[in-house]
Amino acid sequence: MRKHRLLPLCALLGVLFAGLLPKLDAQEEAQESADLVLLIDGSENVGAANFPRVRDLAMKVIEGLDVSKETIRVAVALYSADPEVQFFLNTHENKAAVLDAVKAIQFIGSDEANLGAALEKVAESLLSPASGGRAEEGVPQALVVISAGPSNDDFSAGDRALKAASVITFGVVVGGAATAELETIATDKSFVLSAPDFRAVASMGDQLLPYINGVAQRTIVIQNEFTEALEVGKRDIIFLIDSTMGATMINSLREFIKRFVDTMPIGPDQVQVGVAQFSNAARLEIDLNAYGSKEDLSAALGRLKPRPGQAVNIGVALDFVRTNMLRADKGSRIQQGVPQLVLLMTSKKSSDSVGQAAEALQRMGVMTLAAGSKAADEQELKQIAFDESLVFMLKDFRILLRNPTVIVSPLSTLSGIVVTEVPTEPVVEISTVQTQRVVRDIVFMVDGSSYIGGANLPYVQDFIVGVVNRLDVRPDRVRIGLMQFAENPKIEFYLNTHNTKHDVLTSIGQLRLMGGSTLNTGVAMDYALTNMFQASTGSRKRQGVQQVLLLITGGPSQEEFKKIADKVAMAGVLTFTVSAGQADEDYLKTVAFVPNLAYHESSFSSLPNVVEQIMTPLITVVGDTDISVTDIEITEEAAVIGGERDVAFLIDGSDNVRTDFPYIRDFIIKVIEPLDIGQDRVRVSVVQHSERPAPNFYLNTYKDKAEVLRAVNDLRLAGGRSLNTGMALKFMKDTILSPVHGSRAAQNVPQFLIVLTGGKSKDNVKESAGALKTDGVVPFGVGVKDADPKQIEDISHNPSFAFNVKEFSQLNTVQQKLNSYVSLPKEQLKVILEQASVHANAISVHTDAVKRDIVFLLDGSDGTRSGFPAVRDFVQSIVDKLSLEENRDRVSVVQYADKPEAHFYLNSHKTKDAIINAVSNMRHKGGRSLNTGAALQFVRHRVFTASSGSRRLEGVPQILILLTSKKSRDDVKGPAVALKDLEIVSMGVGVGDANVRELEMISFQPGFTYQVTEFSELPSIQPQLVAMLKSLSKDTDESVAPVTPEIPDLEDAPQRDIVFLLDGSDDTRGGFPAILGFVQRVVENVNVGENKDRVSVVQYSRNPEAHFLLNTYPEKQSVLSSIRSLQHKGGRPLNTGAALQYVKDNVFTSSSGSRGQEGVPQILILLSGGRSQDDVGGAAAALKQDRIRVVEKLAVEENKDQVSVVQYSREPEAHFYLNTYTTKEDVVDSVRGLRHKGGRPLNTGAALQ
Repeated sequence: MRKHRLLPLCALLGVLFAGLLPKLDAQEEAQESADLVLLIDGSENVGAANFPRVRDLAMKVIEGLDVSKETIRVAVALYSADPEVQFFLNTHENKAAVLDAVKAIQFIGSDEANLGAALEKVAESLLSPASGGRAEEGVPQALVVISAGPSNDDFSAGDRALKAASVITFGVVVGGAATAELETIATDKSFVLSAPDFRAVASMGDQLLPYINGVAQRTIVIQNEFTEALEVGKRDIIFLIDSTMGATMINSLREFIKRFVDTMPIGPDQVQVGVAQFSNAARLEIDLNAYGSKEDLSAALGRLKPRPGQAVNIGVALDFVRTNMLRADKGSRIQQGVPQLVLLMTSKKSSDSVGQAAEALQRMGVMTLAAGSKAADEQELKQIAFDESLVFMLKDFRILLRNPTVIVSPLSTLSGIVVTEVPTEPVVEISTVQTQRVVRDIVFMVDGSSYIGGANLPYVQDFIVGVVNRLDVRPDRVRIGLMQFAENPKIEFYLNTHNTKHDVLTSIGQLRLMGGSTLNTGVAMDYALTNMFQASTGSRKRQGVQQVLLLITGGPSQEEFKKIADKVAMAGVLTFTVSAGQADEDYLKTVAFVPNLAYHESSFSSLPNVVEQIMTPLITVVGDTDISVTDIEITEEAAVIGGERDVAFLIDGSDNVRTDFPYIRDFIIKVIEPLDIGQDRVRVSVVQHSERPAPNFYLNTYKDKAEVLRAVNDLRLAGGRSLNTGMALKFMKDTILSPVHGSRAAQNVPQFLIVLTGGKSKDNVKESAGALKTDGVVPFGVGVKDADPKQIEDISHNPSFAFNVKEFSQLNTVQQKLNSYVSLPKEQLKVILEQASVHANAISVHTDAVKRDIVFLLDGSDGTRSGFPAVRDFVQSIVDKLSLEENRDRVSVVQYADKPEAHFYLNSHKTKDAIINAVSNMRHKGGRSLNTGAALQFVRHRVFTASSGSRRLEGVPQILILLTSKKSRDDVKGPAVALKDLEIVSMGVGVGDANVRELEMISFQPGFTYQVTEFSELPSIQPQLVAMLKSLSKDTDESVAPVTPEIPDLEDAPQRDIVFLLDGSDDTRGGFPAILGFVQRVVENVNVGENKDRVSVVQYSRNPEAHFLLNTYPEKQSVLSSIRSLQHKGGRPLNTGAALQYVKDNVFTSSSGSRGQEGVPQILILLSGGRSQDDVGGAAAALKQDRIRVVEKLAVEENKDQVSVVQYSREPEAHFYLNTYTTKEDVVDSVRGLRHKGGRPLNTGAALQ
């Protein structure tokens, strides 16, 4: 018998949490001012029917306060899935306006109530000086939280921020569900008022008013009290949490742990903390060595999420801690003599045996503490705990938030144990060493018939769980598969379905037997051989990994299956049998690989006892394979190494998938887990879409796999009513798979796109998908539930890359196949990409009967002499892909250095052979300097003309391919803009020292530039260039973008930077209120936010003046408030050119909040009431050159853009209305026929009205 005694530290610690305690102090001079925020639960916890009562409470409170700009200011926000500010502290200046605004508040509704996000919003924004907060003036700030249910997110960060800012927080709780949370958040728990139901809410106003007035009168103030925490010795502490206790309890325990961590000296040489959750299986949350600082650990704890479950297996969980967490590679310092503490927290009695697991921990010298509540078994906890004094029975774990010392004290003071008898080396330690070296593929084949039945299934599951928990389950060690059988076999999951032990255990816990009274065991074994032990489903037999089939049965087979068993053995598969009940014990000994691998128990309840018997042979016996287990070299490398690729996910983010979104999240995780993620290896991006795309993160956002997995785990549904997948695919091509956001397509890194939708797209997907494919992207389509299979096929690279399943729970079957493609070695990947190229070329230019005029402008200076043969070959390779006939494609070639020289014009040659022959006979021109500007001018005036064969006036696309090797000596800007004005699409190819900025200036779009370091690398960009040419092969209006093509369609853009430039001269004084009204209406219809739309307003007359910049206000209400307060500037004359230059140089800049360098559309809205006295042409051209949209080319059709023209002076006059004309020609003809109206004065306001 071992005897233990506790060794306390030399100095016992009194660890107290630092808190904020209110003190009531009367002051002689009460200033009676305060900033008050009412934060109201707008979720379904309240509901639409009860919301008016909550709103009435807010109004009753406000009616009892002295509300004004100088005394008490009020702001109101609602929270549900996201916080929504109704108005700020400086929005309304008197009580009447505040009451009117509250009266107008509407219920928002949502299943989620994210109080944490709302508290952070209050701390960061609502109480800030920009929003009217006066903390810097010494005005006290108060928050009233009105809640009807527990928070769905972690509120600790917001709570800490508010307390740090000395905000006095009160709570009103309806019902009892949120009482503990609000008592935590409130400055003092006496500041929480409770209403039993919504009918009693109105009466809370009278109770709340004295508190708020007390804050305003300075009779309630905050006094901070801190208790110094003494030094705590080194220790490793693991919190093992029962995850079945529900979200409210888990959130409270998470907060308790965070507060504990705040008092500890966290670090690799001090206190380390780990966390695991468990139900029927255990799940690792945080390793002991995962975070080396208090801040990082606290942040990780904040991300801890409840894991639902029913039964709890505490024995399994304790074993999990011992074998998976108390290891040196996981941070445990047990070998260095550092105290090891495990705190178990549960509210249930265990469904499995805890004795052996608890003893194994004690033999290692681990001090286990056990805390229980509700249905926890105190005697069981005493069996688990290292000492009975370390068992804590609590009525409710939330008590720990108010009185933590009962558990904090032993966690802080226990220093170790003394074992008076030296134990023999425990077998379990030997087993642990062995499992770290085991490499096996194990398939469990379970009898799903009535011979086992539902009553005995838990025993079977306990047996399988016991085996799996003793194995090192991961893709490069032990892989697990599961199937069941009766009359027919059924696969539950393959060897490559799950990559973690937790996922395997979860699926085992979800096993439901198929039923039936017939057992065809031979058929099932044969089926396993041909379906489970295959490379495509995860078998590693070809690599010499031992294959194991573990048959679990409770009845006799209806067939003779010894021959099938022999066939399985001959295939190198080891068969174990585990049986009970009516199974034929003797026959099963002949089925097992050797007789002593057959295990039989008379009762199913004894099956868990077989685990210890079977483990050693299960991990050591070797069958008839070419390579034994001991010959296999085990590495710690990831499953897929050395393959560069960019993998983007476009997932359904609409409301239709809300309940299934966890499946989508898990699907992404399972696809990317085997990948070798890193900035120089595999990059990952995730975008949600509904009506519009919404990127969660880009290819270059995260640097390693841990960050990516964390971001995917934290994904929240974006929401939306419908799907526009076609629009989203265009966004993926133009934005996500672009160099600025991390795409490495230009470096020939494979581009994969995985599209997952649960519904039919409202728009067309085929054209956008085709553009992706011709760009070399390999798309996969995954359709679930209501997705249109035809659309999924159109999206996919080819029909074999399209997958459709009925339910989201079946996505695991798709994930295996996607892994097999995305994880392919580079050599095999090239085969797929070549097939993509073949597929793109199959949709050849011949079938389109297209017309294009293509001019090659080639650098012939001295520096290109040695590389000129490669240039010639490059041109020939592109020409070879074209459909060259007089009525289809035409080609011209111009070479230049100091001066340009045409080798042949667009109408010189009529056949492909003639053109190729002319290109092959070209000689290098030579010349010291490079005048690209002059060459651009030359092709504009001499080549893109009707006399030289250009069909520009017939609407045929005009394309210029410029190839250059260095910066031009002359100016290129003017000639480049002139080409764009003629809608000539310029594409730039830079070699060696070519200037990238100059190429982008010349090119029609930044994406139309290509860069290589050597002439020999030109063939690498030929497929991309050919694909781009094909994308420009439609009718001119569709394929050639507007004059400012760099700006994407605003309807597609999830982010925009919008600048209003307002005429503030004397001429607009009378109409200025109408101008402001117009600006307000525009702002009300955009989605203002730091990561959404940003707005700036500039007013000008003689000189411009910025009222606020793009990064001044992150909220719509702040923008609108600032606009309302604008005063007319006045002045003469009107210098619009200077104002345009001002916004270019001072507003559309990164320091002022512009995101133009990130590809965010830049929009300038100019409202002017008179003629400028200075030149506007140069500034306007500069704005367009910087890709700032001032005027957009319109696509006039009945269902597209519609145009109306109104002319005004004293009175307005409509020349034609929006529905007058339906074609561009009619609009243009009418505009040409306009006559000047004349008249005085100029009434802009009346015209806008």
